[in-house]
Amino acid sequence: MEARIMLILDKMLDWLVDFLPNLISAILILIVGFYLAKILSKYLSKAVIKATKDETFGSFFKNVAFVALLILVIITALSNLGVKTTSIIAVLGTAGLAIALSLKDSLSNLAGGIILVVLRHFKKGDLINVAGIMGIVESINLFHTKLITPDNQVVILPNSSIVAAPITNIYANRTRRMDLIFGISYTSDLQKAKTILEEIFKEDAIVLQEPPTVVGVNNLGASSVDLLVRFWVKSEDYFSAKINLPQKVKLAFDKQGIEIPYNKLDININNAQSSQVLPLLKGE
Repeated sequence: MEARIMLILDKMLDWLVDFLPNLISAILILIVGFYLAKILSKYLSKAVIKATKDETFGSFFKNVAFVALLILVIITALSNLGVKTTSIIAVLGTAGLAIALSLKDSLSNLAGGIILVVLRHFKKGDLINVAGIMGIVESINLFHTKLITPDNQVVILPNSSIVAAPITNIYANRTRRMDLIFGISYTSDLQKAKTILEEIFKEDAIVLQEPPTVVGVNNLGASSVDLLVRFWVKSEDYFSAKINLPQKVKLAFDKQGIEIPYNKLDININNAQSSQVLPLLKGE
């Protein structure tokens, strides 16, 4: 019995001695391969960014390249342990099919990420509006896209939902048109009000001179004459213009005596009828 146990132990020891170098080399392949995959994917990403001038595409390509290189490293390490490559591929194929069936939503997000990167609807730094959510694109990852909202919140959107939703890229073009409407009373000087508006929008540095600013009557309302100012600004100055220019117009109108009307109700009482109505109101 003891001789049999010693024989088994000797065989295990021989197997361990033969297998240990392969195990150590496989571990080294995994460690070195991991860092090499990280470095190579980084340099490949830089090359892609330099070639395409698109940081978003480079970042996405970096993630894809790292995963692909890591899979290659794992296959190499397993084959070094004596596992046949054909067997590894068969196992990966079977596992891939099982994973695809169980993670179909994640795979649709992956496909959505590829579509977003290839079609380039937007890039990092663009201000977009997706399904009512507005934010600056922080990153496009394999399965999701990260947005930073104007009030500095982080929104994580699945790539598949972005592909399926209408996308408004606010920063796609360098300039944007703005329409601002200012109401003045019917008793105010219309031509004077137009001149004030023309001077303000001509002198303000945010307003672009080309295309030229247009000032005119937009509507004759119930209690006001509505003046329309149509002008162009850089996309990044849109919100600043929306806040600052109406304030300048209000101050200028106040200074020049241009009345900005508000809703009010005028009641006129006929004198002949009031002599009969007032006693009734008093209870006489």
